[in-house]
Amino acid sequence: MARTTIPRRPRATGLAAASLLALLAAAALRTGVSRAENAAPPPDPSAPAPAPSSAPAPASASASTPPPAPGDAPPPPPGDVPPPEDGETDEPAPTAPPTPPPGEARRSHAPPKIAVPYADGMLRLPGGRFSMGTADPLAPPNERPPHHETVAPFWIDKTEVTVEAYRACVNRHMCARPSSRSAQCTFDLDDPNLPISCVTWKDADTYCRAVGKRLPREAEWEFAARGNFSVRYPWGGGWTYCALAATLVRESSSRTCTGQRPARVGTHPSGSSTFGVLDLTGNVEEWTADWYAEHVAEGASPRSGASHVLRGGGWLSSPLASRATSRNWGSSMEAGPNVGFRCAKD
Repeated sequence: MARTTIPRRPRATGLAAASLLALLAAAALRTGVSRAENAAPPPDPSAPAPAPSSAPAPASASASTPPPAPGDAPPPPPGDVPPPEDGETDEPAPTAPPTPPPGEARRSHAPPKIAVPYADGMLRLPGGRFSMGTADPLAPPNERPPHHETVAPFWIDKTEVTVEAYRACVNRHMCARPSSRSAQCTFDLDDPNLPISCVTWKDADTYCRAVGKRLPREAEWEFAARGNFSVRYPWGGGWTYCALAATLVRESSSRTCTGQRPARVGTHPSGSSTFGVLDLTGNVEEWTADWYAEHVAEGASPRSGASHVLRGGGWLSSPLASRATSRNWGSSMEAGPNVGFRCAKD
């Protein structure tokens, strides 16, 4: 039987195959170049390996420390603890201006500094007619309404009377030793430059007379603090903080700017008044010569009473109770660690 021969499909010649491969390679090359222009370069073999991407915690991680909820602050690193609450630390008091409470606008302009004669620790103020008190509706009633007062020229101590000066009077047997009613009374704190405290009105009056001076009248005290300028504090600001005066650090705190005692006299020069009188706000409240009355009309200081006027607030007073118009009173027995004085003379 004869075999039937099926013709085979002819193969491409070597030249045709080479041409086809060249076309395919060219097309592939064009596509690769186009993609490479928009692709990141290949990694450098000599470069360090990239950090591994974040991945979910392994199943063996402790279940007692759940991840924080959205919006929660991350937990502190090991060894860190939250800061203590107010009053639980002895760190220095803040010296930056706090945010004033509602209604307490901070004033931006300080009164000018007026040069006045200075001698023997005293400043001679020119006197004059000025507005005493305030029209601020938020101020206590005993500061309102404002009224005009006239004071003659007078001298006033630049600082509060110091422990050193008062001790000298005691050593001359001309002054009584202050009663030690508190461990915070300054007479026995071994710092001669602290303001004397824990003195009664009689103690203060006796000292001033013993050194040829007198207690300032209330109108004189406020003139020394404000002059002819309607300022809230002696330096002109609408608020106070620890760099300017030794008071409580804020209205809602029992923490003081100075720890367990007042500041040395004269250590707050930025808080001086327009005349350069120091520490009229804070440190120690200051006795004046006047009897206290709830409201005082122009030139009508009472001739008698049950208590005397205290001005300026102290290191245990709130900032609002230490303004230039703030008025307080103390009985004949008042002699706490917040109470001191300065003297004046004609």
